[in-house]
Amino acid sequence: MSDQGKRDPRYFFSLKTDRARKVTTITDHRSYLPNQWVHLAITYDGRLMKLYVNGAQVATSGEQVGSIFSPLTSKCKVLLLGGNTLNQNYRGYIEHVSLWRIARSQKEILEDMTLMAHEVDAPLPHLIFQETLLNVKSIWSPMKDSPSLPQIEFTSHPDYLLDTSLDPPPCGQTVCDNVEVITSYNNLPSFRRKKVVRYRVVNIYDDHHRNPTIHREQIDFQHQQLNDAFSPYNITWELEVLEVRNSTLRHRLILANCEISKIGDENCDPECNHTLTGYDGGDCRHVRHASFNRKKQNGVCDMDCNYEKYNFDGGDCCNPEITDVTKTCFDPDSPYRAYLDVKELKNWLNLNGSTHLNIFFANSSEEELAGMATFPWDKEALVHLGGIVLNPSFYGIPGHTHTMIHEIGHSLGLYHVFKGISEIFSCSDPCMETEPSFETGDLCHDTNPTPTHKVCGDPAPGSDMCGFRSFQNTPFNNFMSYADDDCTNSFTPNQVARMHCYLDLVYQGWQPVKKPAPIALMPQMVDWTSSSITLEWFPPIDRHFFERVVGSSCDLCMEDRVLVQYAFSASSPMPCDPSGHWSPRGAEGHPDVEQPCKADVRTWSPNSAVKQIVPPACPEPQGCYLELEFQYPVIPESLTIWVTFVSSDWDSKEAVNDIKLLMVSGQNISLGPQNFFCDIPLTIRLDNRKVNEEVYGIQIYTLDELLEIDAAMISSVPQSKWCANCRAIRYKVIRDPPFQKGSSVIISDLSRKFVDT
Repeated sequence: MSDQGKRDPRYFFSLKTDRARKVTTITDHRSYLPNQWVHLAITYDGRLMKLYVNGAQVATSGEQVGSIFSPLTSKCKVLLLGGNTLNQNYRGYIEHVSLWRIARSQKEILEDMTLMAHEVDAPLPHLIFQETLLNVKSIWSPMKDSPSLPQIEFTSHPDYLLDTSLDPPPCGQTVCDNVEVITSYNNLPSFRRKKVVRYRVVNIYDDHHRNPTIHREQIDFQHQQLNDAFSPYNITWELEVLEVRNSTLRHRLILANCEISKIGDENCDPECNHTLTGYDGGDCRHVRHASFNRKKQNGVCDMDCNYEKYNFDGGDCCNPEITDVTKTCFDPDSPYRAYLDVKELKNWLNLNGSTHLNIFFANSSEEELAGMATFPWDKEALVHLGGIVLNPSFYGIPGHTHTMIHEIGHSLGLYHVFKGISEIFSCSDPCMETEPSFETGDLCHDTNPTPTHKVCGDPAPGSDMCGFRSFQNTPFNNFMSYADDDCTNSFTPNQVARMHCYLDLVYQGWQPVKKPAPIALMPQMVDWTSSSITLEWFPPIDRHFFERVVGSSCDLCMEDRVLVQYAFSASSPMPCDPSGHWSPRGAEGHPDVEQPCKADVRTWSPNSAVKQIVPPACPEPQGCYLELEFQYPVIPESLTIWVTFVSSDWDSKEAVNDIKLLMVSGQNISLGPQNFFCDIPLTIRLDNRKVNEEVYGIQIYTLDELLEIDAAMISSVPQSKWCANCRAIRYKVIRDPPFQKGSSVIISDLSRKFVDT
């Protein structure tokens, strides 16, 4: 762990020779990643200390010189594994350790990575010992401030290490941002084969099937424009229209980007400033003094009292018996209010998002927002809260059809072309785009840097912007720019590659074809002899190892038939808005905090319910708790929790004072207090001898009212019953020159390796 304490855990190596005045520590250049086996090597040759991670040199120092054991002092040395005397400890497992008499070269280290400890038949000349930690209790001494001894982990990982993490670049989000992966999508036409994608347009009528939100002519015209734009790139769209008859929905204003909790909160929120919200509950206009007492509850809706300041005329303006509430009810707490936000509309409709891209319609306030989309890495992408929201004025009307094309680009993983200039935090932002790049800006190397502008041409030279005096050859005619319809006409090849990648990674359920996702990188040669080579390949890009049936548990099954799932539903007894910021919903699904160790509204936090006049929010001894449930109860092997923010008062303490496993039998098992890094999830291995029955959920307790939880994941023991009937994906190995017998080899188990002789 680095000197950043709990905020930046890294691999490190410390050394002090007999004659040195102080300890020297060398540290990996980045935080370590969870749930991955890593090969670490440290060398010292009397002159240089070096640290290798998976065979790559990541740190070096020349501060220590001379022999470790000086002939003048010959002090005993202590070898500490997994931590230091400051109680900074590695929270993971060590499978085996080798100690050599001389410094290994990088070539030798790479060779060591292919060997397991038990494969060395006889001691090598310079090998002092190899330790499997089987005798940890008799040979090693625990240094941690705990009565418990180090735990032993028996593993079955392969005897070679293929890095399958495929990390995105620092400004990226998913494996589709990985440079090697997206290069494959750029270079291999088969990855961009024709794809048919289903989408659903939600059209709301009144109860008598009149007064639709949009007309059929608009739908047909927009559909034609959509396919004209995407079909040159091998993406075609299959339309379904859902007609909803509901006068209550049809006669209410649907607000695209206004959260109901903001109305009447004494701040003027432009996105909520509309006549049918009473101008943000009166927050956005000067409310003159009214003779409220005379008009209070007089059986008439008095509009000059219809503001939060006067309790919305004491309720008269939300009484359907005395007024048309669709025009006068501005009270955000009334069930008759004249408006809904998009989240309420989506909850009301509750449409499946795993089979279609859903298209909703909503209005905006004075800002005239044309549309909004869910990115593929958002938690909501495949549930009822995902999809695209469009202003009906920008749909299916000549001159305004490219808005939907633009928003679908976002849904398929595309950023604005001006992201690297106009959507950065500052000119020192590491994601600023100074030249077209796979790793900065919009992550497309074929779109030149550009600021936001709506002109059909390069922006006019102006003031210096982050070192740019002028912008040339900008992608103003790109669908992901803000230019008008008569200007925008294309996507770039790199954008097309990204869209196809996300259709494979996230949206296979939107497509009628049942083919598995492709393997994004070519097979790797991991071993060889004079007469054979051993090849291993990556899993499919979506990491589904079994034939896919949308909605089945097979989507969640990993190798060894281990079921891995994120929390399916979340609740908390705190009296907070279940759909607002820092609500329990923030802990459902996969982790989505982009900048850990900083407060983020996409998490659960007790702070969402804190009333300033009622401290403390989480009283001792129990504190606040979050309850998370999983879709499939399993006998667990491990539990992983993302705690992404801890207040400074709790940095050195146990911010989580207990975690309870909720058993199907009705029993609970307490795991006790836990320490967390805010940028690395905690994985707790569960002893099958103690947890040998099914777990359906967990409760996480905290005394820190500012603590934030982003996600939780539970992994079953191997051979889960939920994966028993899942059919493994079969791989076809084709050889050039061809095999002597037959034209290919079919591998039908979960193996991803092949020996060719």
